[in-house]
Amino acid sequence: MKFDYLKLANIIKTRRNEKGISTRKLAEKIGISHAEISRFENGLKPSFYLIPFVKMCEELELDIEDLLIEVGLLSEMEDKKYEVKVTNVNEDYFEIEARNQKEAALIVAKFVIENEIIEIDTTIPIEFEVEEIEEETEEDFEEDDDELDAESFMKMQCENCKHYCPYCGKCSLGE
Repeated sequence: MKFDYLKLANIIKTRRNEKGISTRKLAEKIGISHAEISRFENGLKPSFYLIPFVKMCEELELDIEDLLIEVGLLSEMEDKKYEVKVTNVNEDYFEIEARNQKEAALIVAKFVIENEIIEIDTTIPIEFEVEEIEEETEEDFEEDDDELDAESFMKMQCENCKHYCPYCGKCSLGE
């Protein structure tokens, strides 16, 4: 996607108007002139840099990453799988898809707290261990196949079969 500068300017202007903030007030809060904001919102290249832009997004409560993806300046990151362990709780693991480790930890923290899944001692800061889970490739499966003998392979297939009895370990499909 090609960067759409006018779309960015329009999103900023629309959001500022929705929040009822004047260009003068916004300019005062982020430390640039109101004329610079006006030029920016009207599609002229800004004379200000990254810090005022970040401050502007914060004041307007716009997520910078989502905004930059929407206007084509940043490509959407593919989610990866992470295993998250709440370290000050005994053996609670969560597997989650997120864009990065910080996002994975935040999602788990919010989920755990909102749903009261585990008891957390609020006098101690919540700590997390986050590890990326590597996706298995076809080569990984080929290596595993070499290690299996025919009997083990059949047993593995049967364990997922609706005719498999977990008590006696036999499959009744052929009976």
